[in-house]
Amino acid sequence: MRSLFHLFIILCVLAGFGAAKLRYEDQLQQRLVSLQLLQPPLKEGANLQLGQTGAAVALGGLRSLVAAIWNLRAFLHFEKLDWIKLEESYGIITTLQPQNISYWDTGAWHLHTNASVYYKEKKDIPPLRRAAMQDKYIKKGSSFLEEGVRQNPDSWRLHYALARLWSDPHKSPDYARALKHYNDALATKSLPDFKRGQLNRFAFYSLARVPEKAKDAYALGRQLFDATPRNHTPNLVSILFALQNKLHLSEKESIPEKQLFPNAKAEKFFLGNYWRHRHQNYPMDGVKIKLSELERAR
Repeated sequence: MRSLFHLFIILCVLAGFGAAKLRYEDQLQQRLVSLQLLQPPLKEGANLQLGQTGAAVALGGLRSLVAAIWNLRAFLHFEKLDWIKLEESYGIITTLQPQNISYWDTGAWHLHTNASVYYKEKKDIPPLRRAAMQDKYIKKGSSFLEEGVRQNPDSWRLHYALARLWSDPHKSPDYARALKHYNDALATKSLPDFKRGQLNRFAFYSLARVPEKAKDAYALGRQLFDATPRNHTPNLVSILFALQNKLHLSEKESIPEKQLFPNAKAEKFFLGNYWRHRHQNYPMDGVKIKLSELERAR
């Protein structure tokens, strides 16, 4: 009886030790994955998608090699315009290499650009179906990037890719959504300093195209304009000009045109090019009138 009791105690100790060891190993694995020193475990069902040989190779520590092979397969699907198999391939690729940002970016680009344009220009299907399929693949590309962001939250490139997608006037622009993604990119620690100024300007361009946010847009644009001459780009100063007219700002509140534009010739060139892009939903208040004035003053 005493022997059974001792055996029971030993089994309890071993079980407790095993549970503690598993907990420690699990925490250690999560830590190493977060530091990108270890690949995360394969998703459930990934082995079935890879096949017996691919799964064996991947589990053997050659996941990057298997992902590269599947990337070649994905390109073949792209050449055949087989968007379903291409999407499935990039799902496997990113399962194998979830920390490789290029795979997320490229897979999403195939969906929200190549596949969506394919359906947009596919004249042998009804217009409503074309539009529906184009919208479907734009959203698929966005969802793919969002999953990439979920797994790589500090990747400025993925946040930026989402911002570019939703600020593209040739797709289904949602400038408020694009602004959120620009701000998310600006908040990441991985964003290089040399990119910060550019992304701040792009965030301003999106904010300026949200009609009800004109005051906020002007405040941000003014802040960027005052911060450095590098921000005195033709697009930024033209937007400020239009916003000042839209908000009916007084001379005291406005930036004088002589400060906004280097000279009258540059003003005509900047505003003329800005006007030609009016289909991109930028504010255009006072631009046409000013161009007429400059034309008469020649």
